[in-house]
Amino acid sequence: MSAKTGEGEAQAFALAEWPHLSLAQRNLCENSAQEKVTSLMKQDISEAMDQGRKTSGIPNRDCAPHISCSSSVPTEKTVSNLNTLKDRHPPRDSWARMHIASLQYAAGDITRKGRKKDKARVSELLQGLAFSDDSEVEEDEPEAQPQKKLKVSSVLEKSWTKRDIKPNFPSWSALDSGLLNLKSEKLNPVELFELFFDDETFNLIVNETNNYASQKNVNLEVTVQEMRCVFGVLLWSGFVRRPRRGMYWEISDADQNLVRDAIRRDRFELIFSYLHFADNSHLDQKDKFSKLRPLIKQMNKNFLLYAPLEEYYCFDKSMCECFDSDQFLNGKPLRIGYKIWCGTTTQGYLVWFEPYQEESTMEADKDLDLGLGGNLVMNFADVLLERGQYPYHLCFDSFFTSVKLVSALKKKGVRATGSIRENRTEKCPLMNVEHMKKMKRGYFDFRVEENDEIILCRWHGDSIISLCSNAIGIEPVSEISCSADGEEIPQVNQPCIVKLYEECRKGVAKMDQIVSKYRVRLRSKKWYSILVSYMIDVAMNNAWQLHRVCNPDSSLDLLDFRRCVAHYYLGHDANLPD
Repeated sequence: MSAKTGEGEAQAFALAEWPHLSLAQRNLCENSAQEKVTSLMKQDISEAMDQGRKTSGIPNRDCAPHISCSSSVPTEKTVSNLNTLKDRHPPRDSWARMHIASLQYAAGDITRKGRKKDKARVSELLQGLAFSDDSEVEEDEPEAQPQKKLKVSSVLEKSWTKRDIKPNFPSWSALDSGLLNLKSEKLNPVELFELFFDDETFNLIVNETNNYASQKNVNLEVTVQEMRCVFGVLLWSGFVRRPRRGMYWEISDADQNLVRDAIRRDRFELIFSYLHFADNSHLDQKDKFSKLRPLIKQMNKNFLLYAPLEEYYCFDKSMCECFDSDQFLNGKPLRIGYKIWCGTTTQGYLVWFEPYQEESTMEADKDLDLGLGGNLVMNFADVLLERGQYPYHLCFDSFFTSVKLVSALKKKGVRATGSIRENRTEKCPLMNVEHMKKMKRGYFDFRVEENDEIILCRWHGDSIISLCSNAIGIEPVSEISCSADGEEIPQVNQPCIVKLYEECRKGVAKMDQIVSKYRVRLRSKKWYSILVSYMIDVAMNNAWQLHRVCNPDSSLDLLDFRRCVAHYYLGHDANLPD
C-alpha cells in the first residue's frame, strides 16, 4: 500500500475512529510531533521491518525507514499496525521506540542524521506508546477537565473618614453582689486562699495522687490534711529559701522547725514524687497539658467565680519560669519557660489563663479567620460574658489586635482597645511613621471606618504608637509630659484612646510583679511541677487581691498574708486577723 493510499484512508477514518480512541491515544496524537507518530504506524513501517528481517534476521538499527507524515488523525489500521509491531518485537527492542521530533522535520522524512540534530533540540528521546496484552480501547472515556481556579474571597474595601468615633455601647452600671458578700463575711487569709484551693480541688488532687500511686504498686493513702501540709511546705519555700530541699528538716535550724514538726521528710518526698492531677488512662493525646487539665479547669472556674466584676480587663502573655522549655518571650522579666495566656483585671487579679501549645484545644470560629491571638481574645470574651451580658472593655497589645477582631468583639457587645501593627490597619490612610517622627510630640492622626464604626489613631508621644478601638475616640484630649533624649517635654497632647490604653494594659504585668516576689522554690522531677507551683502562686495573688479589696484599711502585706496561710497548713496556730 502506498503512502498516498494510506493518507486517503486516514482522512476517511478520521471522523469515525476518533471518538473510539482512548485518552492516552488522543494525547499521543495531539503532541507537538503527532504527524511523525501517526505516520510511523502505517504500512511503510511494516514493509521496512519485513525487508530488514529478510536480509539479516533482526531489525536494521542503523538505517531507519523513511516516514512520510501527513495524517494528523489515527485510523483503525494504525491501531492494528501498532499491535502487530508490539507482537513482533519485545519492549527492549529499539524498533518499539518512537522518536518525537521537533517541528523542523514535520513536513519531511526522518533520517538518522536528522534524528541526531533533533536530539540536540529536544534534549531527550521519549519512550513510545506500547499497549499491554490485556489493554482495550475505552470507548466512552471522558476527556480531561481543566483544573478549576481557586476561589479568592472578595474583601470589601474599608471606607475611612477623618472624624471622631460615635460609639453606641450602653454605659457601665453593673453591681458586684459577689464582692459585697465577701466584704460582709470578713474572711481571713486562709479562707480567702481556700476560695480557690477548696475542698473539691484538694479532693481531686488526693484522689488522682492515690490512683497514680496504686498504678505504680505503691500504697500511699495520702489524706487531705497531709496534702494541705505539703502545700504549706511549698508556700513556706517561697519566702524561706534553702539551697537544698532536705535542709528544711535539718535540726541545726532550730528557729525554722515548722516544717520538721509538721511532716516527716521521707513522707513529704513520697507524696511529692507521686503528686498527680489526672488519670493517665483517660488523657487527651492532642492536649499537651492533659495531665494538668482537670486542675486548670477547676482553677479557672474558681478564679472566675470570685473575680471582681469590673469594667476594664487586660489580656496579655505571661511566663512561667522553666529553663527546660524552648519557649522564649522577649520583653518580660522571665524570658524562658512556659508561655501562658492570661486575662486579668487592671489591678492584676487573674480571671482566666491557658498554657500555650502549638495545637490549641480551644474552639475557634474559622469563618472569622482571626488567627491565634484573635481566637484567644474571643475565648476570654466568652468567659466574661458567662457572668452576664455587660459591656466589658478589653485591652490588649499588638500581638492580638486587628480590625477584624475589634469588629467581631463589637458584634458580641464587648468593647475593645489595643495597639495595632502597620500590616493590620486595612489600608487606613494614616500619616506614615517616618513623616510623623518629624512632627512635634503630641501630634496625632486618626480615621474612622464608616461601616463598623472603628477608629484608628496614630500618636507621637514618647514613641510612635498606633491604636484601634470600637468604643473610645479622640475626645477629650488631655495634656501630659513626655521625655525625649533625657529631657522632659511638658504640655503634650494625648488623645483619650491613648490615655485609657496606657492605664488598662498593665494588668498582667502587675500580676507578674506580685507573683515574682515569693515564688514556690521546690521542684520535682515531673515536668509539670513548675506549672503547679505557678497555679499556687497566682491563687495566692488572687486571694491577696480580694483581701485588699475587702479590707482597704488593712496593713497586712503580701509576705505576712502568705505566712499566715503557710503557718496554718503546717499545723501551727497563727495570729490570723479577724
